[in-house]
Amino acid sequence: MSFKNITAIILFIIAFFIQSACFAANFQVHDLVLDNSDKTVLIRGKGDFRDSTTGVYVPVPDKSDSLNLINNITTFTLSNPAGYVIDIPNSTLPEGSRYYKLKNSKIVNRIDLLQHDTDIVRVVFTLNNAKDLPNFKTYSDGKNIIVKYNNQLVQNSIQHKFYTLSGDMDKSAVVQNTATDIIFNSNNYKLEIIPKLQNKYYLSLVTQNSEGLILKGIGEISLQKIKYFDNNTRAEIILDSSNIIPTLENKTYNIPGAVKNTKATLAINKLNDKKIKLTILGESLKDYRAVISPDNQSLFISHRSHVLNTSFALNNAKLLSYNLTKNENGYYIFDLNFDKSVAYDIFELNDSYYLDINNLPDFDETALKKLLKNSDLNIQTMKISKDKTRYIIPSKNLNFSYANVESNAKSIKLCFKEKPQAEKINEDAIIIASKEEKIAAAGKIPEEDALSKDKNYKKDESKSGNINVVYVPKEDNSKIIYKEPKKKKPESTTISALKKVVLDPGHGGTDCGAIGGGVVYEKNLNLKVAKMVEEKLKKKNVHVYMTRSEDIFIPLEDRVNYSNEISPDIYVSIHANSTVQNVTYGLEVHYYKDDSLELANTMHAIFSSDKNLKKWDTKDRGVIKSRFYVINHTEAPSVLMEMGFISNPVEREKLMTKQRQEEVATAIVDGILEYLKVK
Repeated sequence: MSFKNITAIILFIIAFFIQSACFAANFQVHDLVLDNSDKTVLIRGKGDFRDSTTGVYVPVPDKSDSLNLINNITTFTLSNPAGYVIDIPNSTLPEGSRYYKLKNSKIVNRIDLLQHDTDIVRVVFTLNNAKDLPNFKTYSDGKNIIVKYNNQLVQNSIQHKFYTLSGDMDKSAVVQNTATDIIFNSNNYKLEIIPKLQNKYYLSLVTQNSEGLILKGIGEISLQKIKYFDNNTRAEIILDSSNIIPTLENKTYNIPGAVKNTKATLAINKLNDKKIKLTILGESLKDYRAVISPDNQSLFISHRSHVLNTSFALNNAKLLSYNLTKNENGYYIFDLNFDKSVAYDIFELNDSYYLDINNLPDFDETALKKLLKNSDLNIQTMKISKDKTRYIIPSKNLNFSYANVESNAKSIKLCFKEKPQAEKINEDAIIIASKEEKIAAAGKIPEEDALSKDKNYKKDESKSGNINVVYVPKEDNSKIIYKEPKKKKPESTTISALKKVVLDPGHGGTDCGAIGGGVVYEKNLNLKVAKMVEEKLKKKNVHVYMTRSEDIFIPLEDRVNYSNEISPDIYVSIHANSTVQNVTYGLEVHYYKDDSLELANTMHAIFSSDKNLKKWDTKDRGVIKSRFYVINHTEAPSVLMEMGFISNPVEREKLMTKQRQEEVATAIVDGILEYLKVK
């Protein structure tokens, strides 16, 4: 090779490296995006400042007063005045140096953008107080740089929508606390900006513990309404205005805490630059919850039984106030304010909206009743564990709009709007008077030869050979109403004060149950007797929970879920029997699980005692093991009581009397108290 050729090659190599060096500075820093929450800043640019794009880039915590390399970015701190410095390599500042003067930030005084060297852009945060320096963290994937500087969220930040129907995040909302002047160094030109609500969430970590899966990130979590598919075996959660670290994309994780040998998994996928899709696969997925942490930056996903037993905050919150307003457009705004940040989860089932506050032990029942006294909005409350409170808004006549949360999670607003011409639910009398209702009622019972064709009916054969027909309604979107029993000072310190009983008046609403003589609805008889049982048990200081307290339809699954969340000592379902043979009569007690046999025998001994059989002129049809849905799926010992046959004209007439209803209720109560060993 000649000297001339060697020289040409050397010159080519030099030129290549010069060109490569020029191309290395290929990240242009354009501006800063300040989030109105006064806790994060996005350094927005174009290109890529990394030397190599083949590595995995994850957030690395900074160390105070020392150099630290994050994806080729150098960060360090200053002491006087207190400052946090970021040097971005391979970058330029096309619009020139400038600084951002933050008007109302509690932490940052100003932020300088400087061309520190020919290929280094320096970002300098000047702080109001050095104590905030340890809170500064830098996150980057090579193209985006996010600086988080606030662990204790500001008190006056605006609310953002954390739960919506369609992902409407109200991007036009403006705030008051981080308005900023930008002063350009070259000509002293001043530009005022008012940051918009960013709601940007950056998912960076997934961890597991024995109870569930934890998704962690920075920013503000915002969810769309959770959707269920494939007979409740697949659920989707969309995280709005969210991005994800590349190493988490298309990953699937097992969700710890699944129950009864079931398995649940969570798949994470990036839909686009603004949405993340979480797909849960498993069984009975409506039993799973997604709890948002008090700092709005973590999502805990697990089975509800583990959520009930998990502590989500170091300190419990105290309710400060309720507020309920209704504007001229028909929108209800229900506002809750707390003294500390709260952990919360939301879900919708059967035309009811549920808000669970997971570190609120007391919901101030007196204040809520006072608030709702002159309002037509129905809101119920109940404690679902010692430190958790549930708010239930039956929305049969309402359209849910959105839920807002303050950035410090000390205030939550729920917004609903009245449906046009909403139908109001009325409690029917036991005897239906109108001819039209009688005809409609009679049409609800299928003929005997059609039972095998109707999938909503199940046959249960007792040992005596009789066939009982039990109506099992399909799940629909009817509303669900639960009422917390009134708090009452115990009259004594008997064990009864510690006991909980769930009463389940069978059927209700569109499900009439059996219909005797074309005019007597089982659903009404069940409810009347159940209310008598409730009243008698309360006088014995037993905590009573009703699956329904009025004439509404509640799917069997929701009755079971309600009971399982309360974790009562026993579950008692109250029914009246029916068969196509109108001569059949008598009393039955049904159970299914082995742990319910003792309860069934105890209840049966009193309910079908010789004294009652003689007084009621009926017969004992025994304790029967039956695979009815509610006594099969409730976790507590459970029984289903059949108080008599309304298909038998003689027994139906007796059951319609108040005296017989009171006596049946007393027998059920005595059996419950005997089992609970209440003296």
